[in-house]
Amino acid sequence: MARVSGTWERVCRVEEVVPDQPVGKVIGDSGQDRDRVCVVATGDGEFVALLDRCPHRDIALSRGIVKDGKLVCPGHFWRFDLTTGERTDLPDHGATVYPTRVVDGWVEALLPPLKPYRSMRAWLLAQAREGKPTMQETAPTSPEIGEAVDVNGIRTNYHDIGSGDPIVLIHGSGPGVSAWANWRLTLPSLSERFRVLAPDMLGFGYTHRPEGVRYDLATWTDHLVGFLDALSLKRVSVVGNSFGGALALSLATSSPRRVDRLVLMGGIGVPFELTPELDAVWGFEPSLPNMRALLDVFAHDRSLVDDDLARLRLEAATRPGAQEAYRAMFPAPRQAAVNALTLDEGLIRAIEQPTLVVHGRDDRVIPLRNSLRLHELISKSQLHVFGRCGHWVQIEHAHEFNRLVAEFLDPRDGR
Repeated sequence: MARVSGTWERVCRVEEVVPDQPVGKVIGDSGQDRDRVCVVATGDGEFVALLDRCPHRDIALSRGIVKDGKLVCPGHFWRFDLTTGERTDLPDHGATVYPTRVVDGWVEALLPPLKPYRSMRAWLLAQAREGKPTMQETAPTSPEIGEAVDVNGIRTNYHDIGSGDPIVLIHGSGPGVSAWANWRLTLPSLSERFRVLAPDMLGFGYTHRPEGVRYDLATWTDHLVGFLDALSLKRVSVVGNSFGGALALSLATSSPRRVDRLVLMGGIGVPFELTPELDAVWGFEPSLPNMRALLDVFAHDRSLVDDDLARLRLEAATRPGAQEAYRAMFPAPRQAAVNALTLDEGLIRAIEQPTLVVHGRDDRVIPLRNSLRLHELISKSQLHVFGRCGHWVQIEHAHEFNRLVAEFLDPRDGR
């Protein structure tokens, strides 16, 4: 690894860095790349510091995961060697690695010197003189956009990675949500053992929104069944998050032969009184303060959310047509929307598939008693409750959640 000139700067305390979990820090206010640093603890007790930016687009590497000594980007799941920063399959596309040292309990990184300030006008003029393309021409494709398939005339955006037994991940219903936003830390992990598919359900993400569509449980279930048919998936395991839990239950009860195993995470589907937090989620009015407030509700660990994440979600929630569709899904009074996503308990009792029920103990959006009730109703179920966890189990406890789900869904476990 070539050394770089610069200055040693404190990044984080040693105890902040948990093994196999990247830590992202902003260590300056210059607005330059060097301000963003990602630190990872290696298996032998050493620390690696990297520029907290994937080379293929402006995605924070600290939001990825560490797997088998490689840092996995949460965008298109590039894998980087922690020693050299090289992408394991394309060494020319490497991440930037900084030298590190530990001083008085602090991880320090040798960061490059600050570049002289350059205005946007000066940058654009220089680009024009050099004949380089503009930022718009070189803008990367959003990682939320995967592949597309026609589902009964609806162009459906989805992600499809890995090989093996098929697993379908169904996202929740927050404003600006997409399959990638919901499952970005789950997709690369489960794809090590399964073929993992994650569609943007009708009305969400980058899936087409037809004029005059009626958003209800029957419509979403038809879209899900049509998605399976379009990809010739005869039988799948299904992981449903929140709103996606109701769809997973609907599929399992209406088309039981299509479902192998079920995972219900913070799921809707049984009767409950609308929480103020869910009312705020479904009644979202676009603004940065409102989005930031919602993210604080979703996560028990507030360090996971910041204004940058809120801006990204706000941009997604206000793409052309997105907010209009969202308002049509959950109009007031929103207790009616809860009731419309509730299944008959007799149908739920009849579910014979092995089922894993997961919930965050501190979830303020969907009450824990929902999962307790689902566990009571489904005879072949097991329940796992994560402490110090809100509505984002798959993000707040990504490593443990991914391991739990993979072990439950793997047929070799013999359950």
